[in-house]
Amino acid sequence: MKNEIEKRQSRKVGVAGGFINQMMGNNSSIPIVGEGATILGYSDRQAYQVIEVSDDGLSCVIQEMNTKFVGESYGDERYEYSDNSEGHTLTLEWNAKKSCWGEVSYSVDVIKSLEKKYYKEYGYGWLDILLSERGLTYDDIVEGEGEGMFYHKLIDGLTKKYKNFSRTSIIFGVAEQYRDPSF
Repeated sequence: MKNEIEKRQSRKVGVAGGFINQMMGNNSSIPIVGEGATILGYSDRQAYQVIEVSDDGLSCVIQEMNTKFVGESYGDERYEYSDNSEGHTLTLEWNAKKSCWGEVSYSVDVIKSLEKKYYKEYGYGWLDILLSERGLTYDDIVEGEGEGMFYHKLIDGLTKKYKNFSRTSIIFGVAEQYRDPSF
């Protein structure tokens, strides 16, 4: 039953970024524990290793590998790779609707239909008006701050927890580090 769904990633070619990464992004590779994974950036590539795959094959955890530059000069992009048990990890999920892998996060925000309604009626001051009608201030709905961002409290009828998906162009089965020397 594992990996029965074909996971064919599609990435637009010729739009932006390095041509090689665009072509590599169109693949149907699947994550296998212990094998490499390469995140494809605009023109750079970052080496990871698959450390966990869900039973249904629809999510995985990858961990950044240690890479050591062994090239000799500008443009010589050779690296040595080793496991990194302390490396940064990412949890990725397959999104069949978007035909891609991506990172999932969650946020608490003002209910989108309320935001749309109040913005349409009041413009930029919509949030102050919405809160004042409920006897609240902005401080009443803020739970904390981290990394320069404010986080909202979950308040029935005012805020809602939303799932966010951030597309990640990736190829499984190979770990490759590459830094575009032209930047």
